[in-house]
Amino acid sequence: MTIECTGRNVEISPKLRALAEERTERLERHLGGPASVRVILSHEKHRFRGEVIATHRRRRWTANEETSDARSALVQAFAKIDSQAGKDSEKRHDLKRKHRGAASGRPARTAGGNGGGEEIPPARERQSERGRIVRTGRRASAAKPMTIEEAAMRIDGSADDFVVFRDSSSEKVSVLYKRRDGDLGLIVPEC
Repeated sequence: MTIECTGRNVEISPKLRALAEERTERLERHLGGPASVRVILSHEKHRFRGEVIATHRRRRWTANEETSDARSALVQAFAKIDSQAGKDSEKRHDLKRKHRGAASGRPARTAGGNGGGEEIPPARERQSERGRIVRTGRRASAAKPMTIEEAAMRIDGSADDFVVFRDSSSEKVSVLYKRRDGDLGLIVPEC
């Protein structure tokens, strides 16, 4: 547990420091491990601003609250941090449950998702576990005749990952795509 308390135009009292330590311990119990917390309390005119920055295992949460009382500003900021951390850990647990359920080979699901539909055949269920086919909003266009160099210039000048074209030298439909290593790949059918 690492707590850094900073006061700007205000002195951090031992009660406020104890409050920050107590709330940090509660946050660590919630997260299941040590957290690093930075508390900044500032005073401007008639309001106190409490800022809390918490980090835990490469995750970071921040919260700012302004009130007329220093203690309530810190309490509200820590409440926001607790809420953010709870949502984040719940998302992680849901994601783990989702992946665990997909790998366990559950029985066939129903179509429609509302519980009252027909069962999905096993072949379609396997397809949905791998990923589904999503049609993009683009209209199907005929493969334009062009050279491989022209296709390479087109793919470099756009955000697309691939270009389907008709090779002008062989009149075959070909696909030029961006590879993960940064190079371009070419797919030419044999027939």
